[in-house]
Amino acid sequence: MILGDHVFTEDGAFDGMIGGDATVAEGVELTLKGMVGGDLLVEAGAVVRLTGMVAGDTINRGGSVIADW
Repeated sequence: MILGDHVFTEDGAFDGMIGGDATVAEGVELTLKGMVGGDLLVEAGAVVRLTGMVAGDTINRGGSVIADW
């Protein structure tokens, strides 16, 4: 569990809880299986495969979000 905000800067997967906002940096590929308590921000060129839940808004700044429920 991450209590506050978090920025993903490397490719990978996350299966846990983020208490604040989650940002996926430019060009990063991330599989997000857990829960984001705040907003999910997806920067340009990032790819997010979302199998978890986002309590806030998903803000796409030029990346790709693939919802896979």
